[in-house]
Amino acid sequence: MPHRGNIAEHDIEPYMDSFGCVVSEELSFSTPKGNESSPISRRDFLVGTGISLTALMMRVSWAGTDETNPLKVGFIFPDQGPLAQEARSMVAGFDFFLKEKRAHSLEILKKDSGPNDEKTLEALAELLVNNKVHFLVGPPSLNGSEKTIHGLSGGTAILFVTNPSVRLGAGEMCQPAIFRVRPNTYQSSQPLAPWALKNIGARAFITGEDDVQGNEEADYFAYVFERSGGTFADRIMFQSASGRAKSILDGIEKSRPDFVFASLRQKATSVFLKALRGVSSNSKLPVIGPESLTAFPGTLTNLGKTSLGVRTLSTMKDPQDFTSRLKQELGIDVAYAERAAEGYDMAHIIYQAAHAIPEDKNDPTKLAKFIEDITIEGPRGTIRFDRNHEPVVDMAVQEWHHSGRSFERRVLEQLGPSRSLDFGCGEVGFPKRPETETKEEEVIWDDQSD
Repeated sequence: MPHRGNIAEHDIEPYMDSFGCVVSEELSFSTPKGNESSPISRRDFLVGTGISLTALMMRVSWAGTDETNPLKVGFIFPDQGPLAQEARSMVAGFDFFLKEKRAHSLEILKKDSGPNDEKTLEALAELLVNNKVHFLVGPPSLNGSEKTIHGLSGGTAILFVTNPSVRLGAGEMCQPAIFRVRPNTYQSSQPLAPWALKNIGARAFITGEDDVQGNEEADYFAYVFERSGGTFADRIMFQSASGRAKSILDGIEKSRPDFVFASLRQKATSVFLKALRGVSSNSKLPVIGPESLTAFPGTLTNLGKTSLGVRTLSTMKDPQDFTSRLKQELGIDVAYAERAAEGYDMAHIIYQAAHAIPEDKNDPTKLAKFIEDITIEGPRGTIRFDRNHEPVVDMAVQEWHHSGRSFERRVLEQLGPSRSLDFGCGEVGFPKRPETETKEEEVIWDDQSD
């Protein structure tokens, strides 16, 4: 079993998991929860943490790597904190693929990022220097993702980012060795805009969590909705710290919108929808949002009947069948089917790369080139990558209904493949002025071409 403690004091020994894959992990210690920190610039990062990363690399021992060793995948995920269940769901999906394919040639190393990403740099140094991983799966938080990207500068491994902020993929922090399998915040919201205008109404009230993810999703929905011909009743963001939705309910009552767009997640979803449905005049008001709004099964189970009438985007083909098969193979329930599917698809991509070009596993450039051209089929259908390494993934509009003691999913419309805009890859902001973006938007919905 692995030693439990700080890697500066103990070596971490690998062990075999239930599928025969080599696994190493550092167990976490509880620390108080905290809010995700604000974005950091590359200059601030280098001044504040770049020197410490170098020091960490000097502290970990250099372990010899035999060329016959299996391809190594390192996870930097929180064991505790608000994103721990999302992380566990992704790891479960990854493990599920490995068991299905009996992929014993991969070595999996798991390190704790800490609930507030305080261990991220330490974990990154251990995985890059001592373990010499070929692939990294970064933390689901924005702060942890930025730390990992800055620390990885130089392209010594392929990194999969698991936070949806556009700046990490199609935006200013994009790098040749970075890929994202999860739809970014633009893809998670904008396809709903023309659909809502056509099927619900032209007057929207916008809300969401007042953080980077919530504001980006709200911004991109608003941007496309207005360009499509819609108007706005109001926009009031949800303050998670207060745990109250009164100001939003008052705004909805005054503005009388046709529907509400809500970019909410986890606990905030439950607080808002239960408060909204508790007001008789709002009991049947249509609510739409990204997949996280009624995430299956965890968030949906907590919502119960308050989820009725909520319509969201979805990338999943059949989340109930997928989670059922996962439980049958692994004996565990996952809280977030879409995160488990993300892990499954990452494992699929890495598995294909390992078998297609085993002689080039130590060359990130060749690995990246192979992944750029890959197409896979999985629980979210067909997935491939655009020029900025963002996923091109099928989207649908879904609605959940109670069916006995469980839920029935209804797909209202298949929207087809969704693509991201280019948000200035390697630069800050849009590569063109907003009024000249129409040509790029013509390829958002791509039925055939790459």
